[in-house]
Amino acid sequence: MSLPWRYSVRGKLLTLILIPILLTFASLIGLTAYWTTTYSDRQLYMKVASDLAVARSTLQLMQERQLERLEQLSHTLVLHPYLLQQDYAALEELLDNIRAQQQFDFLRLITPQMLLQELHQQPSLEPLAGQLLGGDALKGLSLIGEEELAFLAPHLPEQVSVTVLDTPRALPSDKTLETRGMFVRAIHPIRDQAGRLQYFLDGGVLLNHNLQFVDTIRDLVYGKDALPDRGIGTVTLFLDDVRITTNVPAQHLDQPQQEFNRAIGTRISAEVYQRVLVEERLWLDRAFVVNDWFISAYEPIYSLNDALIGVLYAGFSESPFIDMYRRNLAELGITLGLIMLLSGYFVWRSAYRLLSPVKQIHHSVMAVRGGDTQARIGPLKAENEFADLAQQFDSMLDELDARQETIRQAAERLEQQVEQRTLSLKQKTEELEQHIELLKATRAELFTKEKLAVLGELTAGIAHEINNPAAVILGHMDLLQAELGENCSVQSEIDTVIEQVYRIRAIINNLLQYSRPGQVLDQLQCLDVNAVVQDTLALVHYALDKKGIQVQRDYGDVISAEGNRQQVQQVLVNLLLNAANAMPGKGHIWLTTRPWQAPDGAEGVEISVRDEGSGMSEAVQARIFEPFFTTRENGNGLGLSISRSLARRYGGDIQVRSIPGQGSEFSVYLRHQARLNQEDEATMRQLLSGLGVV
Repeated sequence: MSLPWRYSVRGKLLTLILIPILLTFASLIGLTAYWTTTYSDRQLYMKVASDLAVARSTLQLMQERQLERLEQLSHTLVLHPYLLQQDYAALEELLDNIRAQQQFDFLRLITPQMLLQELHQQPSLEPLAGQLLGGDALKGLSLIGEEELAFLAPHLPEQVSVTVLDTPRALPSDKTLETRGMFVRAIHPIRDQAGRLQYFLDGGVLLNHNLQFVDTIRDLVYGKDALPDRGIGTVTLFLDDVRITTNVPAQHLDQPQQEFNRAIGTRISAEVYQRVLVEERLWLDRAFVVNDWFISAYEPIYSLNDALIGVLYAGFSESPFIDMYRRNLAELGITLGLIMLLSGYFVWRSAYRLLSPVKQIHHSVMAVRGGDTQARIGPLKAENEFADLAQQFDSMLDELDARQETIRQAAERLEQQVEQRTLSLKQKTEELEQHIELLKATRAELFTKEKLAVLGELTAGIAHEINNPAAVILGHMDLLQAELGENCSVQSEIDTVIEQVYRIRAIINNLLQYSRPGQVLDQLQCLDVNAVVQDTLALVHYALDKKGIQVQRDYGDVISAEGNRQQVQQVLVNLLLNAANAMPGKGHIWLTTRPWQAPDGAEGVEISVRDEGSGMSEAVQARIFEPFFTTRENGNGLGLSISRSLARRYGGDIQVRSIPGQGSEFSVYLRHQARLNQEDEATMRQLLSGLGVV
């Protein structure tokens, strides 16, 4: 008699095995879909926020470089002879040549009187007039209207013009043409020898249709292999809600990014307009861009007078990631389905072989039950528990008790094995957790060391580039000294400039020596500490006087110290300028030298720099000497770390004492006889970029 499949042991065994597998696979697919959606979206938004930060930094760097170019131009020897002669025709020709060479869209020289007289024609400068007449140098974004553009340069109105296009999902607007221009603008004052304000250098670079700006950022953050196939990375600058320069394609095409038509003149979507231009908040979400959905980041941008003038955007197309997500789910489903089919086939075949002896036993039992007293199971081919069962059945249950005992002992052995395996697994889990913690700590340490090493390699390259202009400065100073004679009134300033140029070259030599393993970094000499401190004050007196800070000096009767003069000056300059920056306005700095005795009894000198700034908390003091730790927005976090490394390298040290609200005191300890500290050698090599940086 044969049972139906659904009532057979083989069918039930297959069902019991496949149902948990099926539920596990379904749960795995569901969890995979959830994790992919949640964490992938989070990673995408983190990436686009990082891309926007790069775009913002590039725009800020563009502003700073433009101001630096104007500052360099104001100090050049080419410009000043014409200024002294007031040869404005020659000046205008010279500025036109410089504008063409340095790619300014306008560059002009105006006097304070001209600025006041022409304010009605230059409304963009009217809010800034007070700052300019006060002698401030300004940089930032400037929004200039059509009439003011024509006043600045006749060719500008045509260059800034942007045709406004109808855009899906944008707010309704009657505007068809944008005639205003957005500029990266810098204004630098020029003073005479007496310090009186004489002129302003005013230069600007147009951002309307400035494709190089957006393409440079796009190539930087969306380079090769940065996005999936068919992925499009884009950067845009908006004037109000109109794209004035962009690499967003006008049509979503499957072609290289260099071949599409740009969507200049299209407008921002309504929901982004409300968040960024009305509420002035950051947008970090998916957004409809022209004709497709993009993972997007928008932030408002402001002019020189802090007026909201537009939006900066970075983003990339969403569809490749959705396609990849769907493809991954499909691949996972197909793979799991195949595994389940193979598992079912394997279970079916294994159950057939496993249960064949049971079928024979079933036939024998049914035969005995039917009255065949001679029926026996007989020998079975299988060598397993079923064969033993057949033998026990043939002996009419004589050994039933023994079999039950055997089964019980087998269960105990199995339970012991399970407990042993559980204990072993627990131990391995604890070891794995310890290894993971060790790996995290090692990875963090390697990351810091790798960042410092790369920073050192970059600095070695920069050092080579600084040597050439230093040589040019030295040559011109020799020529200037020869022209003025040895008894000129500025001889001491000339000597100071020459001395500092040699100091620059010595610092560069230190950088190059550190970039070549096995060479000596410093040359030691016996230093008159009081004289070194006094010379250092001469280097920073201008910066301190400018802030109205007075230095109270108290030089003790101290012995000499052994070290490198330039590096000691570097440490002191860094501490003095840090003390000045710690005070918001005028104040005092106390500079003291006194004898010092090292813990090992060696004699030395202590140099103390104390300010009356805001002080530091204990948490800040604990990290103040760590590389890249800073409390200033524009700080790089290397000054104090390098200074302590320089002091410790020769057996000295730097310590800080500070009370919040009462100021800070930094003490530099130098030995009479230097003792080279090999432990800081690796750190100094990784901090090469900080040498010579104040």
